[in-house]
Amino acid sequence: NDSGGLVGRPILTVCVDGYSGLCCGYSLSWEGGVYSLRSLMLNVITDKKEWCKKFGIDIDTTDWNCDKLPATIITDMGKEYVSETFEQIADLGVTVVNLPPYRPELKGVVEKFFDVVQNLYKPHLKDKGVIEPDFQERGIKDYRKDACLTMADFEKIILRCIIHYNTRRIIENFPYTENMIKESVKPFSNCIWNYGIEQIGANLIPTDYNTLVLTLLPRVKGKFTRKGLIANGLRYRNDNYTEQYLKGGIVTVAYNPENVSDIWLVENGNYIKFSLIESRFQDKDISGVS
Repeated sequence: NDSGGLVGRPILTVCVDGYSGLCCGYSLSWEGGVYSLRSLMLNVITDKKEWCKKFGIDIDTTDWNCDKLPATIITDMGKEYVSETFEQIADLGVTVVNLPPYRPELKGVVEKFFDVVQNLYKPHLKDKGVIEPDFQERGIKDYRKDACLTMADFEKIILRCIIHYNTRRIIENFPYTENMIKESVKPFSNCIWNYGIEQIGANLIPTDYNTLVLTLLPRVKGKFTRKGLIANGLRYRNDNYTEQYLKGGIVTVAYNPENVSDIWLVENGNYIKFSLIESRFQDKDISGVS
């Protein structure tokens, strides 16, 4: 961390296009699971030129021109991918295909990404905390004691590796079409991607930050009562639903486990915000009120 204390190894999650090999987005975080997937999907739809600017890196839009969701996402059988929360992304029109477990050869494009990226940075980070292949052998030094990079430092390195991967890695034996040859498409992931998204049938789904966040929130059953909309044992209100409080009924609501101040009624594909009635629980996470 910034104070020089050892805090652990971050988790890198990526989305790689199966056709061009372009890294569409990434998440670098301390915890995996559904949280890293949400962060990954949000990065996929982020304007990458503006994102890189935050890290002091200037790129052209054509270097990393991805700000939409892929229409099909292929994953392994990790529990975070088969969870109801992630599969709710289907509400936006995305199809999730789960591969059998322990079959890395079926997702070779992702395995290739990690191989290339690690081979890019490891030679430059020797003796700086990088884990070497011999780390489990007896008598080998503890690589953790060499650690000197903060998360921010490492993220800049990862970003530069991704940009190199997208724009400078030559893709050998790519099945070029006659039109691609005619248009002199270069054998780099970003060039093949930029050509592909302009073709008829390119299947990308535009969405915005708030819609994606709400779609990936966990859901629970709520109940309309005369005291308000009850969800997770808390009462919520929306002045436009007074009649519904009297009628009652079970509904589906989306909630944020990190902050119970608001919930969203999921109704016909829309998200209607309800605010917490009991102010003593304002801004608390779900564990603080259960």
